Amino acid sequence: MIEVSTLTTVAFWAASAMTLGFALIVVTQRDIFRAAIALAGSFLGVGILYFVLSAEFVGVVQILVYVGAISVLMAFAVMFVQDVTKGSRPVQGRLAGATAAVLILAALAFTAFNTDWSTLGEITDPVAVAALTEGYVEVGTGDDLTIRLEAGDVDPGEVVVQNRGVLVDSTGAVGVLLIREYVLAFEIIGLLLVASLIGGLLLMRNPGPGSEGAAEAAADADAEASGGEVSV
Repeated sequence: MIEVSTLTTVAFWAASAMTLGFALIVVTQRDIFRAAIALAGSFLGVGILYFVLSAEFVGVVQILVYVGAISVLMAFAVMFVQDVTKGSRPVQGRLAGATAAVLILAALAFTAFNTDWSTLGEITDPVAVAALTEGYVEVGTGDDLTIRLEAGDVDPGEVVVQNRGVLVDSTGAVGVLLIREYVLAFEIIGLLLVASLIGGLLLMRNPGPGSEGAAEAAADADAEASGGEVSV
């Protein structure tokens, strides 16, 4: 029988390969509708990663919002575009986009390899271990907030909140972090999502009759009709 740790490791690498594989299809597939379906698969892989990392709440939100809403929206947008199998091919900014992607990948890899990751067995603070696996108590508010294993003696008027372990139920912990410490980043991600959707729709629309993309598409159509080579 496979141990839980080994099964978790296998699931993590399988979900990672699934996410990267579908993402590669998205950027290399010329058929826009197939690229949109591959994008949904990549989003699903990210959701599975969240479940493997014990972030069930974020995983459910990932699947409901991105797979169930964003991907469906993109698919419907593609269905309303004429000549879906070809779409609009960007003719400018490819080198800059590829350079930015390589730099971001290098930054992520550098951060991942140079971060001192700690396993649960390496944590020696009993309060931290209990907060992750069993439960903890928040006493006070704001800057006076303290984390305890048990409430103990509290002053009248102090706020006492009993929480389950983060690895047991991460919903409360994630919600608190999003609203308290990462609210600005949370709002910025929303703006980036809107900008990404607008950019995707602009890329999917047909080029205007006098644009360079339209001239290139017409040249490709003439080449296909005459049996010649299609420009890339």
